[in-house]
Amino acid sequence: MICMPIYNSDIIYIFLFVLSPFGEKKMKRNEVPEIGWLAILVIGVVVAAGCIGGKDGSPKLVQTGSSTVLPLAVAWAAEFDGAEISVSGGGSSHGINSLLNEEADLGDASRLMKGSDYEKVGGDPSLVTADGQATGPAPTGVWPHKWIVAYDVLTVVVNNNNDYATRLNYSQLYKIFTDDDPVVYWDEVPGLGSTSPHRKIEIYAPDEASGTYDYFFEEIIPHWGKDEQQADTRLNSGDGVYHPSADDNVILNAVQSNEYAIGYFGFAYYRGNTEKIRAVSIAKDDDYEEPSLANVANYPMARPLHIYTNGIPESGNVINDYLRYVLSDDGQAIVPEVGYVNLALVDQFLVSSQLSKLGA
Repeated sequence: MICMPIYNSDIIYIFLFVLSPFGEKKMKRNEVPEIGWLAILVIGVVVAAGCIGGKDGSPKLVQTGSSTVLPLAVAWAAEFDGAEISVSGGGSSHGINSLLNEEADLGDASRLMKGSDYEKVGGDPSLVTADGQATGPAPTGVWPHKWIVAYDVLTVVVNNNNDYATRLNYSQLYKIFTDDDPVVYWDEVPGLGSTSPHRKIEIYAPDEASGTYDYFFEEIIPHWGKDEQQADTRLNSGDGVYHPSADDNVILNAVQSNEYAIGYFGFAYYRGNTEKIRAVSIAKDDDYEEPSLANVANYPMARPLHIYTNGIPESGNVINDYLRYVLSDDGQAIVPEVGYVNLALVDQFLVSSQLSKLGA
């Protein structure tokens, strides 16, 4: 049983019942989690995190954060028998912050932890390294440890009727998505010209709490996050073109319904909806690559997905058991079914080295 909190003004817990292997009804792993996905029972409004009810004495875990990791977290929680897991999104910043504030056991992130995450809880930003690890604990006593659990190919998407921007390079994305002399109309995008309409571009994409947002702009804006950062985002320009959302389903539906829209999110959200929107081939320089699981080695916006925990959980701890499941053959077999790339396809050493830390 998965307990999923949906965060609005209150926290409403919705229980998704997954039956035992005897007559079990499995969720479709290549679909993103949204209301109505399975039979659901709304049991009330509560104010505390974690699961309620369920099997007596079952361990309970809270896993929250990245909307990109969310479909994986839901699928893993459904298959893992060792605990009842409360799974929710909210963005990578939310996941890391929840872990640091001891409000979650597992913080999902599609970006690396940053010094600014420590600063938010009154910590020393210099304790966070460039590779997203911590060299010391936060003031709360939490000492985060990074686990790489899968890879994603971040996908730029346009409306199905858009047949003029099916290939975009980093320079074109820079002109669309940043505040550095941004283009307003599609026919102003360098290289598109008369092949594209004189229609205003509308952007529907993740908000600032999202690790996907952070990763995307780190790719297209030189010196992102540093003093010498070359430009700011279109969102921060305040021109109203960039419509942010923490919900990738909102982004998906907006791009589907707006002929002149563009957006981006994790590949799983595209793979489950290929008939609704069109993926854009991307080039960092001159070679355009299509987003796909098989193309992870060549695609310029391929990135690792993470779970952060408080230290390395000891053998026998339920978090240790859960991470060992996630990194196991069974856990990694779920990854491509959801729409992401399993670790072995990228680097088999990632699996063995992380399992060894867990005593496996």
